[in-house]
Amino acid sequence: MHANEKKLTVAIPVRWASERSDLLERLTFARMDTDLPAEVEILVIDEGSPRDLADRLVAECRKHGYAYHRLETEHLPFSIGRARNAAAQCGLSDYLMFQDVDLMPYIGFYRDVLREADVNGLDESVDNFLMFGVIYLTEAATQDFRQMAPGLRRQKYIQLLLQNDPSAIEKFSTGTSVTVWRRDYFLATGGNDPDFNGWGYEDLEYACRAIRRRKKFPLPSEFALDYRNFQSIVEYKGWKSIYRLFGDMTFQKGMVLFHAWHPVEQRSDYMAAKARNRQLFERKLADFRDKELEPDPLPMHGSGKSLVLRNNVWVTNRWVAPFLGEIVHIDEDYLPADTFMEFLQESGFDRVVFHNPYANSRMKALYELVRANRFPFLVVERGALPDSVFFDPCGFNADSASYLPAKWDKALSDEKRNITLQYIQGAVSDEDSLEAQSARLGATALRRKLKIGRGKKVLVAFLQRPTDTVIENFMGTMGAYGNFLRLLARLPFALRADWELLVKQHPLETEVVNIPGATNVDQYNTKDLLDLCDAMITVNSGVGVLGLAFGKPVLHCGQAFYGSAGLAHQVLDESEVVAALNNLKPDFEKSLRFLSYLVNDFYSFGKFKTRKVKWHDGSLMTATTAIDFYKIRFPGRPEMTRTLRSAVEVSSGSVLFDRYRAALARVPAPATAKVSKEVVAHPAPVRTEVSKPVRPAPQPAPAKPKPSWRRKAKKLLSNPVMFLRDSRHAVFRAIGDRVIVK
Repeated sequence: MHANEKKLTVAIPVRWASERSDLLERLTFARMDTDLPAEVEILVIDEGSPRDLADRLVAECRKHGYAYHRLETEHLPFSIGRARNAAAQCGLSDYLMFQDVDLMPYIGFYRDVLREADVNGLDESVDNFLMFGVIYLTEAATQDFRQMAPGLRRQKYIQLLLQNDPSAIEKFSTGTSVTVWRRDYFLATGGNDPDFNGWGYEDLEYACRAIRRRKKFPLPSEFALDYRNFQSIVEYKGWKSIYRLFGDMTFQKGMVLFHAWHPVEQRSDYMAAKARNRQLFERKLADFRDKELEPDPLPMHGSGKSLVLRNNVWVTNRWVAPFLGEIVHIDEDYLPADTFMEFLQESGFDRVVFHNPYANSRMKALYELVRANRFPFLVVERGALPDSVFFDPCGFNADSASYLPAKWDKALSDEKRNITLQYIQGAVSDEDSLEAQSARLGATALRRKLKIGRGKKVLVAFLQRPTDTVIENFMGTMGAYGNFLRLLARLPFALRADWELLVKQHPLETEVVNIPGATNVDQYNTKDLLDLCDAMITVNSGVGVLGLAFGKPVLHCGQAFYGSAGLAHQVLDESEVVAALNNLKPDFEKSLRFLSYLVNDFYSFGKFKTRKVKWHDGSLMTATTAIDFYKIRFPGRPEMTRTLRSAVEVSSGSVLFDRYRAALARVPAPATAKVSKEVVAHPAPVRTEVSKPVRPAPQPAPAKPKPSWRRKAKKLLSNPVMFLRDSRHAVFRAIGDRVIVK
């Protein structure tokens, strides 16, 4: 099996130091799972071991069949976050698992991980992830675990945990850094934040970002609060209470790792770095919550180097940035055409990324150069369907080979046919559109409103903006946009009396065009017009694709990417329009194949955030400020799917919340009617039943409360950190806040 056929990479970050002389022995722990599947690789990330020791690590990894990757960071303080990020960047498998070198699996653990990834849908939505709990063994239990029959290890030591046997179990946590991610998701979201130094909180900060984005459970109250620890928390309060639920899910299925005991040296520099990281962690939580700030995406291994000519949400979107590798942004104004190709070669670029390659004369010149020299390029732009984006390595719009019949005119599988039909049904019935539209009335109501007589046929002309790229560059034989308007002006006199011409201006165009003899329908919805009409005509607008979805004859006058024979029909004068209307019958099977290609193979999809802005000529245009992708089809990469959720998946009624049930029942009702953007867990209302009055049973006298000083003394002894944090005195609270509890 080749490296790129691996499904899961288990990344073990190490730096061999003198105080951990047992490192080579502990590298064998992963092999304690003697049922290691062929789809799993063990990758040791050497984060700066001294060179002589690194050579021994290489030999040890080779002996055990592990992959090895070294970072030349011996001169830097150890950073486990940097090691994790490197593991994500250098591997090729779909899934990435982080595991410390001290952790021991049971037989079949990694096979369980693969099954759990399937059950939890890591391929169905890349923001799904797994977390596994860890049982920390004592020194004696570690020796016993390793010497006992391998098939008994898991069940015996889970039982000792349940029996709370302190001779065997030091502690237990389901909120851990042992996590499994889709590699492309980890890279797109920036991985472990490099601002953290040393070891501590970098994994927690990343997982908290993922938890917020995932919306699996309702958020607890006071999410940012560093409250209690993963083992003892029984209130749904603070980030730890939700964090551990992900590990609880796998632990309740018996999936857990075992931590081999080793002496712990609490060095002052380590503790100081951890204290700094805790403060940074709290600030990062707030930055992501309030500003959606997170590290830049990480480049994916083998993705090369990309020259990006426009730094915008289309070409540097975080969900596709890893596939572009190392990104260099230079505006076209700084790239002379006469030296451009030499610059690309000398700088080692692998591709040029365009947004609109016809945006201006300089951009167009560079675009023509890379095409003429067959240098790899990519065009990223909005597609013709709602929510759609294309990543086209062959061109832009009508000049692209991506729309040739050889790409799409093929028999459809039942699955693709059904998906496409469902998409069409949704597209023709909903109100989604590329630009803002008036509310829909329905075809029948629109016919009455326009007073179109019974039996009359309707031709709708969709105008475009004279300054649009497709008008300025793809008019073809029609020559100029004015010629199209003159054609429309002649149509009312050329059409038979049983035809009615309706004209709709582009929604963003401010200059009104009057076509004598035609009915202006600017204020009506495009989809209602397509539903009403018997045919449509345009230069090359993307609305032609929607016309195909409605099953209507589509006439175009310019060069259109959907203009293949049998799909749409090109007309250049009024006689050709009349002839087409008399004879043209749409081939819906061809339309279905073309739409299937766009929906199932070529287009990516995402939710757009937009705003209206003024263009240089004073007209309006729609500026896209963000694209939240839910389907990505990037050339050369497997399809990537994200689920954009508006509600949490698992409510507080789940058995996972049993540990919080008593505390949730005590949560008071919200004091105000303010609605939060985030779903926060509250107890379900208590159901009451009406019954006959029953005489209450005698109640014992209430116990006399203990003096407050005794309660406080007990709290000080049992939980000194929370004693300080809950103090009424600011000085004590400040001391408590500086103490790290994990």
